[in-house]
Amino acid sequence: MFRKTTITGIALAFALPTAALAASGMKMDADGDGSVSMEEFSAAMPGAGAMVFAEVDTNADGTLSADEITAAQESGVLGAMSSEG
Repeated sequence: MFRKTTITGIALAFALPTAALAASGMKMDADGDGSVSMEEFSAAMPGAGAMVFAEVDTNADGTLSADEITAAQESGVLGAMSSEG
């Protein structure tokens, strides 16, 4: 029972960030890898630019996670994305 619960928990830990990107209407993750590259960000938000990307990329790993995007939206750095974004 514990093993099944643990495996389910691990699977959810990997699935939830991708689900969060999709659930919040952010179609920035064009390749579906669970993170948003600068290229994907630029395609979704052509007016934002590299400085905005760097501000949103709080851990400076070169990609945006669902948590970073959500935090940027909540703080007003990024406006709410439409489902077409």
